[in-house]
Amino acid sequence: MLIKNVILPNKKRANVYIEGNVISSINEEAKKDDWVIDGKGKLLMPAFYNTHTHLSMTVFRGLGEDMWLKDWLEKIIWPMEKNINGEYVYWGAIIGALELIHSGIAAIADMYFYMEEVARVLELLGLRGVLGTTIFDFPSPEAETPEEMLKIAEKFAKKYRDHELIKPSVAPHAPYTCSPETLMKAKELAEKYNILLQIHLAETRWEVYEIQKRYGKRPVKLLEDIGFLGENVLAAHSVWLTKAEIKTLARYKVKVAHNPVSNLKLASGGVMPFPEMLEYGVLVTLGTDGVASNNNFDMFEEMKIMAIAQKNHRWNPTIAKAEEVFKVATENGAKALGFKAGRVEEGYLADLMLIDLDKPHLKPFYDPITLAVYSMRASDVDGLIVNGNPIMLNRKVLVSDEQKLLEKAEKKAFELYEKSIKDQS
Repeated sequence: MLIKNVILPNKKRANVYIEGNVISSINEEAKKDDWVIDGKGKLLMPAFYNTHTHLSMTVFRGLGEDMWLKDWLEKIIWPMEKNINGEYVYWGAIIGALELIHSGIAAIADMYFYMEEVARVLELLGLRGVLGTTIFDFPSPEAETPEEMLKIAEKFAKKYRDHELIKPSVAPHAPYTCSPETLMKAKELAEKYNILLQIHLAETRWEVYEIQKRYGKRPVKLLEDIGFLGENVLAAHSVWLTKAEIKTLARYKVKVAHNPVSNLKLASGGVMPFPEMLEYGVLVTLGTDGVASNNNFDMFEEMKIMAIAQKNHRWNPTIAKAEEVFKVATENGAKALGFKAGRVEEGYLADLMLIDLDKPHLKPFYDPITLAVYSMRASDVDGLIVNGNPIMLNRKVLVSDEQKLLEKAEKKAFELYEKSIKDQS
């Protein structure tokens, strides 16, 4: 496949050749190819790697707004999830995955329930996913005990360990919803299959106080003392941390998934300490969280909010520079999830997006990266290529009948909502 006469992130024009699923060459010479994409007036950039979300929670978008996180979970989300099953997860993932495509997102790290259904959707639409069944110490929509949840996770790991697009992971929810025993069983399972370990960590001040009350120590110290931390851990949020805790995460090579929009919307109160994480060498990545607490998958918005929140919080406009934030959303995310991607370079996976530059808010075209972080929107994504396959071109999804899928998915979301309303009445 040839992407002809396209603009690269360094502003140079080039012909980009893709062989199989890899960028094979970038040069100024055009040669014949079976599939040619006209890149005139388009910017070619690495696609996004969204490192923390709950894809199927699109079915809850717009419900339970303007609430505290604890109340939101206990009064809205968890009661509604009593009616969640594999079918609703599938159709929620359909809505989410189509939005990922339109947002230039090639891959997600996802933790939820019925993950085989999420995997089916990502396979259908040609997207990447690092997927993990959420594990609690209390019943979930999928299982009654953590032991059953771990068995489901292991079955999924066996099924998908050699898949090209899907990677299994193990996903204990958080230190306040999982006992140390459950956390360590999850770690053992992740190590057995050499896969990623996803967890929510230090998201709120309440969580820190709750863990201190139970165990006499802060969450990071608890995880360190039980032997949970390691380089296969991806810690979502990581807002309420001390410098000592950041150094601990760095020492164990823990990766962090930053979710600025969700944290701000749910009033987590703090701002993730990005400058210290950079200083101490923690690999920071970017996630949207689920759309029930965001409420979209717009990674351009996520980058901008990350940058301006950091600057405002520290009274310093020189931190969270555009090039740093862009790297967090692309190359760092790919690295954390175990893919050689996130750069428009020879030898990297062909996970790429095309941006339509013919928009007033993208003129004048001085610096592509600055424009990406501060000016672009998801609606500027004109094309998406994942694993060397064109998923969307000229804003048209190529791999499915998008309208039919959306119509059926929305009906299923309304059906779930009606069931939940009846249960609560």
